[in-house]
Amino acid sequence: MEREGARIHALDGARAFATALVVLLHGLLSFLETPIGWAIKDRSTHLAADFVVWVGRAFLMPVFFLLSGMVSRGIVTRRGLRGFARERATRVLVPLLLALVPVSAAMNALWDHGRTLEGRAAVGSQVPALHASELPVTLAHLWFLYYLLLLSTLAAVLPRRPARAPLALPAIAIAAVSVVLLVAGKLQLDTPLSFLVEPQIAAYFAVFFAWGWLLDPEGLAAYTRRLPWLVGLALVLLAALVPPLLASTAAGAPARAPAWALVTSAAFSCLTVAVFLGTCGRLVTRARPLVRLLADASYFVYVTHLPIVVLLQIAAARLAWPGPLKYAGVVTLTTAVCLGAFLLLRAARRASPRSAPRAPRSADRA
Repeated sequence: MEREGARIHALDGARAFATALVVLLHGLLSFLETPIGWAIKDRSTHLAADFVVWVGRAFLMPVFFLLSGMVSRGIVTRRGLRGFARERATRVLVPLLLALVPVSAAMNALWDHGRTLEGRAAVGSQVPALHASELPVTLAHLWFLYYLLLLSTLAAVLPRRPARAPLALPAIAIAAVSVVLLVAGKLQLDTPLSFLVEPQIAAYFAVFFAWGWLLDPEGLAAYTRRLPWLVGLALVLLAALVPPLLASTAAGAPARAPAWALVTSAAFSCLTVAVFLGTCGRLVTRARPLVRLLADASYFVYVTHLPIVVLLQIAAARLAWPGPLKYAGVVTLTTAVCLGAFLLLRAARRASPRSAPRAPRSADRA
């Protein structure tokens, strides 16, 4: 596994590519055929967008929790539990508290505007919220930080040493995720919207957090070496999932998916996580400036991107342009705005007389 100082290039690639995929997938949500209560539905929709989003949801947020688990063990090893608690407060709790109200206000306003444009009924009752006076506060995409704070408490009970057999971790994860999906009866769990922690969702992402915790960064090479086999197995599982996935969207579909499909979906998610990690290890073997930039900006981009995506989707929804062109515009402009803001803030921080020069350390990233 190639490194440069404290940075591991494959992990930079994983953070960069995962962040890019989040923007790409959120940009697709207005182009879905399936109604999901999104802020706006574009005049150009295609079932292919539904399929891509489903596949992305199978592994993308699990990857974020896995990377967080890997980073968390490194921090605990170097700084102890007290140092880790301070780091979580600084890196996760404070950003969550600072961003929660502005992001919530922006998202609620955008949803109201989109609902007005489409003449849809209010969907507020579907979105659990905290209320202070007349201001509803919702988690939106910041649910990731909310659940990460909860799962960070696992640091007190997880072992300090990584697993010796990294290839065994996906198999263990498949077994654990299968149990969660069998209890839920769904091929995928819904995005959590409530401030009340949902046990099934917490258990699902705890599996990937623990996987990352037990995975030594050097163990990523095992997934890179087995990448062709992992890709082949994942494609076989995906093909097997197409019939139950289509059946689940049909009118009168049963509330529960078949047990075999639930286990297959669990296996697909876990193997696709391993495929993603192995791909990053194969593609990013040395320092790449663009990957380094997006890795450094990943946290900032995740927190700030969604209101920009939705604003651009609403602006583009009624344009008589080809759907792919509008989608490309949404993704490109969102990325440019987020990275531009990050670079301006970083430049201002470096120019501040109070900022002490310190090389960024990839192991300290959330």
